[in-house]
Amino acid sequence: MNDRPPIIILHGWGLSGKTFEPLVSVLTKLGYRVTAPDMPGFGGAQTPDKPLALSDYVAFIHDYLKKNSIEQPVFIGHSFGGRVALKYQLLYPKSVAALILSGTPGFTPIPKKKLLLFIALAKVGKLLFSIPPLNFFQDAVRRWYYYFVGAKEFFRAEGAMRETFKRVVREDLVSAMETVDIPTLLLWGEYDIIVPVSIAERMHQVIAGSELIVIPEADHGVPFKQPEVFTSYAERFIGSH
Repeated sequence: MNDRPPIIILHGWGLSGKTFEPLVSVLTKLGYRVTAPDMPGFGGAQTPDKPLALSDYVAFIHDYLKKNSIEQPVFIGHSFGGRVALKYQLLYPKSVAALILSGTPGFTPIPKKKLLLFIALAKVGKLLFSIPPLNFFQDAVRRWYYYFVGAKEFFRAEGAMRETFKRVVREDLVSAMETVDIPTLLLWGEYDIIVPVSIAERMHQVIAGSELIVIPEADHGVPFKQPEVFTSYAERFIGSH
């Protein structure tokens, strides 16, 4: 009988379940039942016609677990997926066996004042660069600006997903982190420049009993770029709880 818990991989913003196929493969070979669903607006999932909030993604995952008869899973939440995992355990306590978070912005890497200023300036820039001949440079300038302020994903988002992005990054996850009472591993890449280790250290202080491991010479994409290394730490953690 397989006593290993089921694992659900929650992908990051702009990614999909397919991105994590290397990690799924490694974990499956070890005997885990692993799935990595595409969340609304990503991969093969339907793009929403109205903006979503974190609670909407939680509802999607909750329905997914029920439809697939998955109970007490371990969530591996990467980046945005980790936000969903934290919100899920807040809304459905005792329904998740453990959390493994990687590159998750429990605290936004962009200061709130800077984020609000960025959104305001983006609106002004949109008006300014709609005027000929400046409109010719609109995309290039926007791409540079969003990269400069650390919000490349905002540039890539369109339609309802752009408003969804704003809603997601504005949501405070401190209360969610404070209520975590299940085993939690913060598994970070040493060279993660998107969500630096300093964010993980702050999360470690807030999530009671959490464990923080920094993987040497790895970046934000460590779960799918170095799946064997990531799994070696994840399996040790799962096996100890």
